[in-house]
Amino acid sequence: MNFKLPRRHRKNFEIISNKKIEENFNENECMEIFEQIKNEYKKAPNSFGSNEGRKESYLELLLIISDQIANEYKSVDVQLTQGIPDLIKSKSQ
Repeated sequence: MNFKLPRRHRKNFEIISNKKIEENFNENECMEIFEQIKNEYKKAPNSFGSNEGRKESYLELLLIISDQIANEYKSVDVQLTQGIPDLIKSKSQ
């Protein structure tokens, strides 16, 4: 699958994943990239409305990617835990 991201998130995606956005990813690679971005989100400092907004930017990127992964792979569901998306493998197909 290819990720379709807004322009403001493409550079962050490529820096975190060390892969180009044009590449095709399989399900396992998508899950790994999601976890990498989630770890960056957890490490980011709270920005509280500053101009950087790094934590909010990572959260927005997580929401976009989790939705695209869930739409592409029917065996994956998105569950929000305190506003943070988690990918859950579903047993029914």
